[in-house]
Amino acid sequence: MRDAIRFALNGALRAVDDVPPHTTLLNWLRADGLTAAKEGCAEGDCGACTVLLGTPLPDGRDGFDWRAVNACLVLVPQVDGRAVVTAEGLAKGGSAPHAAQTLMAETHATQCGYCTPGFVMALAALGRTPARDDASVMDAIAGNLCRCTGYRPILEAARALPLEAPAPEEAALADRLRKIAATPLDYRAGSHRFLAPTTLDDALRLRQQFPEAWLWAGGTDQGLRVTKQFLVPPGILYLGRVPDLRGITEDADGLTIAANTPYADALAALSTLAPGLDEMIRRIGAAQVRNLGTLGGNIGTASPIGDTLPPLIALDAEITLASAERGRRTVAAKDFVTGYRNTVLSPDELIVAIRIPRPAPGTHVAAYKIAKRVDQDISTVAAAFALRVEDGRVAHARLAYGGVAATPVRAQTAEKALLGKPWTPETVAAARRAVADDISPMNDARGTAAYRTAVAANLLDRLWHETADADDESPARLEAL
Repeated sequence: MRDAIRFALNGALRAVDDVPPHTTLLNWLRADGLTAAKEGCAEGDCGACTVLLGTPLPDGRDGFDWRAVNACLVLVPQVDGRAVVTAEGLAKGGSAPHAAQTLMAETHATQCGYCTPGFVMALAALGRTPARDDASVMDAIAGNLCRCTGYRPILEAARALPLEAPAPEEAALADRLRKIAATPLDYRAGSHRFLAPTTLDDALRLRQQFPEAWLWAGGTDQGLRVTKQFLVPPGILYLGRVPDLRGITEDADGLTIAANTPYADALAALSTLAPGLDEMIRRIGAAQVRNLGTLGGNIGTASPIGDTLPPLIALDAEITLASAERGRRTVAAKDFVTGYRNTVLSPDELIVAIRIPRPAPGTHVAAYKIAKRVDQDISTVAAAFALRVEDGRVAHARLAYGGVAATPVRAQTAEKALLGKPWTPETVAAARRAVADDISPMNDARGTAAYRTAVAANLLDRLWHETADADDESPARLEAL
């Protein structure tokens, strides 16, 4: 075990052993004199603190996996064994500006300048990928907020961005950091402790020994407890260095997604498994959040407005849990959350993986996120449906909602109103009425209970129109017209 945090900052190795483990990377950078990263929101919504985080590539490959992340949500020990680049470190050789910096200036894409370093870093991350279509550009900067310039010149800068090749020195730096990250970290400052095991067995052992420690995956939700609620964790068990908790396995029957797999890594596989999930997964935060946030972390927080549990319930997914003493067990996604922010997870258990079965042929999967903004917003109502119609009748229906009760819910009353019935507007109307018996929404700033109830019902109409539009010659469609 090592007791000092070691990482590369703008190409130079640094060691840190004198800050509390819950210190955010943003606060540490600014205290170190690197003030280009700004605090705009301290919750991962504005992008003013965006930096590049490089993780050495595994399996003997040279170089880094570079991603834009919010420094306000990353803890200093979290970057141990990794590379961090800020706007100050982008210039080649310390002199020539980076292409993202030059283009932002030449297109007049900056005014007050407060948001500019964050945009520059988001564009620098985009410059590491070959994608240059408008959808990719918009996705890259959706997590950055500008209040004065207007986005047209920023988009012009992004569209003109050249593809950046890895610097020659990156391979050697990645190799040094890979060796550092191979050793577990046990960092202590006063009475606080940050544990970063490198094997699942060690993670389970530490979970058993320190059940009071906060579990930390990407930190996109837990981080807010530090930055917004000002809570101080008694200890942190960081799971980001355990290879067995990251990765995707696909077979003929479905997908197994390791719990610590970021959304960004799981998006393509989930979209292939069930194309209806595309839009919802892309709307979980923005690129900076999806590069950090994990599927297991979203499930484990048990938020009633979490975006992933409704589709997992609709797809009849299973969640694998493990403990050092009792081994592994599997629970259905629909049974995992037992109450508001409560789950079946025991104090000595970790979420290990999520198993999602492949939908049967002919199953229409739809997932919806209703929010006040398209990007960077939490759900007012989330819904996911899996529907299969055979010979004009509903043969399979799984309906799940988030944001309409203290927990994500499966709408079983509405399902009964559909199963075995003709797939017609009349059947949909019956399910609309029934869904009110399945949910118990509340009034808050995002919407009233009446609004949420209406939206939950209206989404069944949307499902009807989507499936009918997919087969314009169906008898039910012609009758409805």
